[in-house]
Amino acid sequence: MPGLFAALTLAVMAAVAVAPAVVSAQEAAPASTDPRIKFKDGERYLRDLSETFEIPRDEICRELSRYDCSNKAFRIVLGGVDPYDARVMQPLDQATLASPIAFDRVALQVCANRVARDRADPAKALLFKSAAGRPDRAWRDALTDRLYDRILRRDASVAERDRMAAFLQGVEGRTGRSARGQSEQTLLACFALASSAEAAFY
Repeated sequence: MPGLFAALTLAVMAAVAVAPAVVSAQEAAPASTDPRIKFKDGERYLRDLSETFEIPRDEICRELSRYDCSNKAFRIVLGGVDPYDARVMQPLDQATLASPIAFDRVALQVCANRVARDRADPAKALLFKSAAGRPDRAWRDALTDRLYDRILRRDASVAERDRMAAFLQGVEGRTGRSARGQSEQTLLACFALASSAEAAFY
């Protein structure tokens, strides 16, 4: 997509800005009885996104259009094992330094896959729904609600909706207001949430 990778830098920088906010002490939920969190390995992450975006597991992410992202391309760095090719017989105890990069590549591909499907078949679109005219705050809020519901399985707070709206407005300056520009905004907003700490650990 033209302009996508130019806007990707902005998306990565803004991911922190639109990431789920830390709730205040007054809003905080009761402490969990099992507070441990664990980085999702590639297979679990892809299974979650396969269900989230209604794309068959085998089609959701392929590096170079050939290699399955979890089973082949990023298996070891995302916590899996590849005993036949690399003689690694046990899962790694900790995520490697390359894990965030691989995680981001998977998130970007998955979001691009879903947006491409939405553009090809608008009647069955899950994320990208083109605005009738110029994208406005109502369109941005509706997109935010779809993304939070699909990816994080919860409602966005008022502050999170405001941050996402500001992010989408900023991206619009690079992508334009056309249907293609709106689809790129959708992709980058999807990437920001799908690569967030909340998506990675919960």
